[in-house]
Amino acid sequence: MTDDIHSLSGAYAVDALTDDERSAFEAHLEHCAACREEVDSLREAAAELTLLAGEEPPPALRADVLGLVSTVRPEPPRLDDRRARRRRTWIAAAAAAVVVALGVGVGVTRPWEGTSQGPEFTVAEQIARADDAQRISVSFDDGAVATVLRSQSLGRAVIETSDMAPPPEGRHYVLWLQDSDGTMHHAGAMPDEAGDTTMPLKGDAASAIGAGITVESDPRTPEPTSEPVALFSFA
Repeated sequence: MTDDIHSLSGAYAVDALTDDERSAFEAHLEHCAACREEVDSLREAAAELTLLAGEEPPPALRADVLGLVSTVRPEPPRLDDRRARRRRTWIAAAAAAVVVALGVGVGVTRPWEGTSQGPEFTVAEQIARADDAQRISVSFDDGAVATVLRSQSLGRAVIETSDMAPPPEGRHYVLWLQDSDGTMHHAGAMPDEAGDTTMPLKGDAASAIGAGITVESDPRTPEPTSEPVALFSFA
């Protein structure tokens, strides 16, 4: 997977990502307005370009286009080079238009949609507006506060921290969702700087009965290796 997730917008617009890339990019879209705007512009441009398709394309063109869109990745946008960004946007849109004209189903979804809140709201805001929103806070001795917001109907949860001290050097804050059997499921690792952070928890928060934070040497550890520094009960 590319190190710059922003560069996946063009490939996402033409459905040319792997399952892992698509999942990562859709999670990224929830809190990146710039990428949401770019994906929307690609779709709009592709829709306009499809109106120009007036004749039946040769049979070989379909295979050629699909081969290209599955391998080409646009360069990440640079704020100081808007002309190049627009050029990449229209190239990707043209590819999307050709794919649509060839009768290929481009399954582009908007994961930030599907709720009454719309794309202008973050996950945290969507949860806060839900009828079943829960807010559980834990205070630390140094005055820091960690809060988990959860909506069972949305199946989502986010964590918000305020003035949280960074973990010890070489260690990481790891988030967990706890199921009804007491098993803790990895839900992501917080940024090393901690401080004031808002981030979604990965996994199904609908069936979870709680969440937790541990301090780990490996941020990808599949199970906790230390006692939680904070626990949040959804009961």
